[in-house]
Amino acid sequence: MRKVSQFFERSAALDGEAVDRVALYLRRAHPVKTAECVSAHTNGAISVARVRKWLEHAAAPDFRAMLHLIRAYGAEFLVDVIGDAPESLLAAAIAEKRARLAELQRALDEEFSIESRR
Repeated sequence: MRKVSQFFERSAALDGEAVDRVALYLRRAHPVKTAECVSAHTNGAISVARVRKWLEHAAAPDFRAMLHLIRAYGAEFLVDVIGDAPESLLAAAIAEKRARLAELQRALDEEFSIESRR
């Protein structure tokens, strides 16, 4: 188990362009209080201070942080960070976005249905 933890500690950070894409994605997802929102969206797995460092280009997300970001933001995040994503990942991102939009549509329909009964 020690070798695995050493690997994570020494794993290479993202290159500069990928870090830029991470920051851009996170800022687009959360235009206000980006670092605070990312920390909340990852259930506190990534601290506000760490996210601020990424946004200021003072540090890059490590492997564990990337796993938390992928878990929180899904395939769309990966597509944006990778840039030249494979077709299967693009399809997953599209499916996630469609599901998210369908849920928003359902919530709006429900909200308007309740308001029209008043």
